[in-house]
Amino acid sequence: MLALTRTAIGSSPRVGAPRVRARAAPVATAPPTALPRRRTSTTSTRTRTRAAVVAAAAGAGAGAGAGASAAIPQIAAAKKAAAATVVAATPTLAYTLSTVVGSNLAFPALWALTALPCCLAFVNPVYVFSVGYGLAVAYAGAGLLALASLAGMTIPKLVAYHCVGAVVYGVRLAAFLAWRSVTWDQWGKRAEKAPEARAKSLAARVPVVLCCSLLYACMCSPMVFHVKVAHAIGAEYGRVVGFGLAVQWCGLLLEALADHTKSAYKMSEEGKNRWCDVGVYQRCRHPNYLGEVLFWVGLYVAGAPAMLVYGAVSFAPATLGLVFIVWLMTSQCAKQDEKQAERYGENPEYNAWVANSGSLTIK
Repeated sequence: MLALTRTAIGSSPRVGAPRVRARAAPVATAPPTALPRRRTSTTSTRTRTRAAVVAAAAGAGAGAGAGASAAIPQIAAAKKAAAATVVAATPTLAYTLSTVVGSNLAFPALWALTALPCCLAFVNPVYVFSVGYGLAVAYAGAGLLALASLAGMTIPKLVAYHCVGAVVYGVRLAAFLAWRSVTWDQWGKRAEKAPEARAKSLAARVPVVLCCSLLYACMCSPMVFHVKVAHAIGAEYGRVVGFGLAVQWCGLLLEALADHTKSAYKMSEEGKNRWCDVGVYQRCRHPNYLGEVLFWVGLYVAGAPAMLVYGAVSFAPATLGLVFIVWLMTSQCAKQDEKQAERYGENPEYNAWVANSGSLTIK
């Protein structure tokens, strides 16, 4: 190549010969948005680059000295164009993830997000309904915001409050349950009697992880549709979304307050042999379960306008998840009332408290 260039510069131009401006041979490049099925090999790219440079140098040799000098920057441009082919031909992970939220893969992606923390069941199967449950909700909220950001979406404030509420709820609940598993003496005994603890082998725990994570994805699905069609929701639904968010955050705060109140009371000398009837427990026997129900009802209502816009099919997973959690909390209230009645039923103070308080409601 250098020999050809030197020949072009050192030779004398012919008299009367027209000056020919050297041009680099065009190099085909892939469109920036194209995603080829396989990456262009390094060998073929080098071959095209070398051919382009030789062709440019040969064209320079046929021209005059001034034309040869002009060919030098064009040779460099040919190298850059050929190298750009490899960059354009390589799909990136960020580009792939950025298309998830706006596609039909949004719900499977949500399922994958909730499945990650549920894998704690391989350490202890009980974690899938405790720490793994809280982290699954947190992963769902944070993951959806991250995917929307990768897609270049403008995230409205109401959508942010919706997802951030899930993150705060999940992190707080997971931290509390992890702390209780260490500090509560009876946690180990009760964990051994839990239904999920029967999954001893690795193969038996896989269905538990898949089923529980799918359930959590259904419960969190209103956030998916809110992220997908937030900008298509009419202004008339703004109050509905705002009301749902208010209920969601009130439930989050109520459950956190109830968990803290009962834990502190049970660690005191008085609470070791007595039911908890202080603070938020004065008028409601299970305010922690009430907060749980309010959180999920609010999350559902805040996403209802988006589900209306997206289509009736979006209500199926969300409604399934909401019905399950309401049924679970209601049944747990009945079981706890039955256990406390067996233990404290002969105490007049306990009976008076039951008469003046609601099980899952404030009386």
